[in-house]
Amino acid sequence: MNLRTKLILFAALAFLPLAGVSLVVYRAGAGAAESLLRERAANRSTRIARRLERIIQAQEARLVGLAGAEPLREFVRQRRAAGQGASAAPAGGASPAADEPPRGVAALFGTHFSNNAEYLQAVTYLDRAGVPRLHLKRSESGQGFDVQTADFVSNQVRYDERVWGLGAAGALRSRVSSEAYGAALRLTVPIFPPTDVEGAGAPAGAVVAELRMSDVVREADETGAAEAAGEGPARRSVVALDNATDRVVYHTNHALSHQAASVAMPYFNAMAARMKEGGAGFGFFDTPEGGRYFTSYRQAGELGLSLAASEDYATAVSPVRRAALLGGGAALLAGLAGLALLAYVAGRETRGVERVARGASAIAAGDLDQRIEISTSGETRELAESFNAMTERLRELIAREAESRQFQSFLRISAMVSHDLKNAIAGLSMLVSNMERQFHREEFRADAIESLREATEKLKRTVARLSEPAKSLSGEYRLAARPVDLVPIIRRVLATNAEPSRPLYEIEARLPERLVAAVEPERIENVVENLVINALEAMGARGGRLTVEAGTLDGDLVFVGVSDTGTGMTEEFVRTRLFRPFSTTKNKGIGLGLFTCREVVEAHGGRLEVDSREGAGTRFRVVLPSRLFSSGERRERPAKMTAAPERTRQPGSPR
Repeated sequence: MNLRTKLILFAALAFLPLAGVSLVVYRAGAGAAESLLRERAANRSTRIARRLERIIQAQEARLVGLAGAEPLREFVRQRRAAGQGASAAPAGGASPAADEPPRGVAALFGTHFSNNAEYLQAVTYLDRAGVPRLHLKRSESGQGFDVQTADFVSNQVRYDERVWGLGAAGALRSRVSSEAYGAALRLTVPIFPPTDVEGAGAPAGAVVAELRMSDVVREADETGAAEAAGEGPARRSVVALDNATDRVVYHTNHALSHQAASVAMPYFNAMAARMKEGGAGFGFFDTPEGGRYFTSYRQAGELGLSLAASEDYATAVSPVRRAALLGGGAALLAGLAGLALLAYVAGRETRGVERVARGASAIAAGDLDQRIEISTSGETRELAESFNAMTERLRELIAREAESRQFQSFLRISAMVSHDLKNAIAGLSMLVSNMERQFHREEFRADAIESLREATEKLKRTVARLSEPAKSLSGEYRLAARPVDLVPIIRRVLATNAEPSRPLYEIEARLPERLVAAVEPERIENVVENLVINALEAMGARGGRLTVEAGTLDGDLVFVGVSDTGTGMTEEFVRTRLFRPFSTTKNKGIGLGLFTCREVVEAHGGRLEVDSREGAGTRFRVVLPSRLFSSGERRERPAKMTAAPERTRQPGSPR
């Protein structure tokens, strides 16, 4: 399978994650929209219930005011004085003319009805025997009211008989009941005579108000009223349901009001059943037109009425769906464009590297007249030029050595060059082989370019026959320590070296807000970076947990700890080989990393501690001074970590 086929296969497999990402984005957006609808519907149902309660309380207060009006109380007093307060209606239900309220009382009731006509269906005055004496009822035209003072039908007016046991003014509510015109709520208020009348502590009559609940709920649903008037989008609705009869007391769509919910809205049956059970909750329902609505319902006090506020879920989610489709399409186009560019670059670089590898093989076989020609620019061309320069210098060197008869030097140089060439050929051959299999990986491409660059530099050094003397790692610089906050340094190292390795590795950082030490920041950053990289490499491809912590110790010291859950080290290895230069167990590296780290830390007046158990992981701890010491101060070299490390102080705790 060639590189082009692999790229096409990679693209096909890459489309699946893109589709998954689009699905995740859509589900996240839909979840956010659902949360918003849930909150909005719940707020709306709660707001309607509160406004409904306030309207009913206002009607109760006004009815109490009517029952306490002076003309009505004076009329009751006169009837009690005349001995007629407890008279019963004569047979046939007719009332004597003497029992008819005076015009002042009738006018008082008429004013009350007119002021509350938007809610009232009827308002009635009852005498002490519960017989109606004045009855005002909304006219059939809906404009004004009709007055009745005689010829009452038995049980024409229903009321709460508990009113006769009340000892103070107050309103009694009935449960919502069904009437011919719709649902009704009855409020019953006692009438007490003036205090100077005998028996003034007992009700001498009552006032009964009959409220049209559809009008009350409509007033409470201010949003529904605005939508009905064309002032808002018709994407939400409110339903008030009589729990006892399954009748729709109110619906934003007035055509559905005053009907049985199971008949008018069969698609709402499941939600209606939950509402009639009492309590509050959420749910979805689908309309026959294909709409989907999210509903929040709750109970309206003790009225036997449940309220449900619905929001158009399909309309709310449609922008999220469009955004997910557009995002998925854009990602797909971008992926195709990237694939095309990748295929072009990969093909060009592969051909160039293969040409360089063939030329290098010919040079290694002894053909020093071989010249590598690369037409394109970039690292591959630099590598070819380095090979060409190397062969020219090698030819010159061979000629010079032959002329000066320094054959031994020639052999040494040839061996060195041949060794470097063989290593370069092996590396390039492996790179070409891996490129066929791994070029689709971004990290491999970056590593391949870096390998080419390193090979170029190595060959340049080979041509120039440069060598560098070994330097003392602890004395190659002059320490320029100053107070530095270590926390940003640690976070920068984690972001650069550890965070890209998620989710293979679990990264845990326990850092204070600020941790000051007297150090040279660039050197300490290299130390922390080396320890983090070593920890990740120790855990390998099986993953694990990297823990980085920092804090303060007693004696003006701070520490930075790096722990891993890798394979760990034996006690013998830690004691005899861990900090020895040029001693390493890795497939690559020269074994100077930890040696350099210890030298740098000790040059700062600190120490590098290690605690490792084979099969359980390793913990390194860098201990540093938290302040600069003057030349007159003496500071003893800290002791190494023992089996029981010294107590650490967490950030913010007392020293």
